[in-house]
Amino acid sequence: MNFNPDLNMQYRQETMGKAVVFHLEGSLMGDSTQQNFKDLILRLLDSGHKNFILDLSAVRNVNSSGLGSLITLYSRTRSMGGEFILAAVPVNVRNLLHITRLDTVFTIKETLQEAVQAVS
Repeated sequence: MNFNPDLNMQYRQETMGKAVVFHLEGSLMGDSTQQNFKDLILRLLDSGHKNFILDLSAVRNVNSSGLGSLITLYSRTRSMGGEFILAAVPVNVRNLLHITRLDTVFTIKETLQEAVQAVS
């Protein structure tokens, strides 16, 4: 199956300071990669990791399924005393967060560096 940036998501992870950073690319549309990503963060939470940053700079689209995953991950992370930060959110995704009023729920930082500093 070929990667279609309009329908699929790819991600890579790295540790920066006290946070696990995920660099997302493509679309958060509820595909199997998004489910694997969600399961990975939940496993990391269960194993003691508490701080997560999502670098959304290369995310093109988010639908209701994608928003639902973000809300679930945010809620679980916060309930465990951790941080869940969205960084470098593109304008179209930021507009969606504003329309749904989720911009008042999520911690959003302009840059990845600001997000890493917020966790440190």
